[in-house]
Amino acid sequence: MARGQTYEPWPENKLLAFEAVCEEHSVEPIIYELAIGTGQRLGDCISMKWDDFDSEYMKVVQEKTSAKIQVYCPTRLQRFLETIPRNGTFILAKNRTQHMGKRQVQKRVEDIRKAIGVLSGQGRLAPHGWRYTAATQLADAGVDMRDIQTVTGHKTLSMVQKYTAQANPKAASRRAQTAREQSRNETGKR
Repeated sequence: MARGQTYEPWPENKLLAFEAVCEEHSVEPIIYELAIGTGQRLGDCISMKWDDFDSEYMKVVQEKTSAKIQVYCPTRLQRFLETIPRNGTFILAKNRTQHMGKRQVQKRVEDIRKAIGVLSGQGRLAPHGWRYTAATQLADAGVDMRDIQTVTGHKTLSMVQKYTAQANPKAASRRAQTAREQSRNETGKR
């Protein structure tokens, strides 16, 4: 996708389709789980080292901004990483001391995107959309924008808002009104 174009979060059915095809592969599920679980860019996931993971948090130095962040890994990612053999310094190891190449990983992900019908055309979905997916899922869970920012590492709240633009507004409305009711009930106000 050319610079300046927008990305889309992946719908649940396409995430599940990707996961189903991933079961037959070795590298693809790792990159997918790292990207969805940490909300980081593909290149940042490729650079993740085993020493960066302390069984709860992943230290990340973002390639694009050089920002250093620590992202809490959800339980699903923690459990997944426990199943991965440690064959080198990097989680996505090419050999004992080097990570896999970005283009090599992109090609492997492309093959699965092609298999599930999201490589091109109207229904095109890009791996960068996994970053949008993570941010949107956090927003849908009611996570504050500043907290989402600590996961994604975005410098500005306006970028977080861009990434969460497709969050479910009905769910947000329900959360807001429920919190309002609870607050008023606790204070005895009508």
